[in-house]
Amino acid sequence: MSTQWMLKTKGDPLGRVHSFVRDVWQAAALDALVIPPNAKGQKHVLTDPAGLEEVNPFQPLMLMNIAGVIPAVLEEHKDGRVGVLLRPCEMRALNEVAGRGAIQILRQGLDKLDLPAQGGAERLLTLCVDCLGTFPEDEFAWRAARKGSEKGLSGEALQFAPQGGISAYRYRAACQMCISPGASNADVNIGILGLPVRQTVLVEVKDGGLDWPTLTGGAADAALVEKRRRAVAKLDERHARRRERIMSGLDKSLPMDVDSLLEQFENCGACQTCMDNCPICAIHYPRRDGSGRFAKDEIANWLASCAGCGMCEQSCPQHLPLGIIFTQVKQQLQRALAI
Repeated sequence: MSTQWMLKTKGDPLGRVHSFVRDVWQAAALDALVIPPNAKGQKHVLTDPAGLEEVNPFQPLMLMNIAGVIPAVLEEHKDGRVGVLLRPCEMRALNEVAGRGAIQILRQGLDKLDLPAQGGAERLLTLCVDCLGTFPEDEFAWRAARKGSEKGLSGEALQFAPQGGISAYRYRAACQMCISPGASNADVNIGILGLPVRQTVLVEVKDGGLDWPTLTGGAADAALVEKRRRAVAKLDERHARRRERIMSGLDKSLPMDVDSLLEQFENCGACQTCMDNCPICAIHYPRRDGSGRFAKDEIANWLASCAGCGMCEQSCPQHLPLGIIFTQVKQQLQRALAI
């Protein structure tokens, strides 16, 4: 059963989230925290809470999906507890990764991931933060230069958190079509969408093992919980309409099913950049059959697990709209399985 709490931000939502995560780190006795890097070359694992000052989960830039590195981090910290700070699409990817029966490294390493089959000592603590959307790298760099700093872009996004963010039409395609930008399914979900973040942010927890009244500012105001719920639902609906519009306007020459995707991958030659940047493929890379082509069932299994993070499209040197292509094929696979 989940419980709702709040954090009083006193005009500094990022600083309050920093202090909250630091307190949770110490209370949960974490060995390490996996974080989304804010710049290329920045390490994605912290072993000292002091490093949290450089972490910005609200920065409108996504360089990788960190779900794919979790098994290696758990392997490195075999005897300790690991935390991970995720965006919603990364949380979905992590659940997909853990839910694949063939992934023994995760089944050995994760003692809790909100899955019925898991249980035990809770070696992984997941923290998920509402996402305000992210820009393509070049767009982010241009906007940061105009703003004068990267932190200025984060502040601008947070300023419009009550409306669900700004400039949605300039966000990455994956963000415009996101299944849901609302944090959910983690052990700790930090909510900002629809909220007056300079006064309050929300925290939903599924674990009663920590002293949440002390770690937070007390029980959440029910009106704020409802306000965030409505904001997330509105964004989910908007994104669904966007997906349908884009899907209906797809160029018919683009691959529309698994078979045509297999042909596309053959035309891509030895590239495979989309797979190299996919968190699912980081755990299980699609295998090839005896003829050297990717096996159809392997590609279908991969696409059925797509979390919609858009790392494939972001990295594609041909600039193919892989996000919506994969979404369409995934829907076909889901309909086929439902028959």
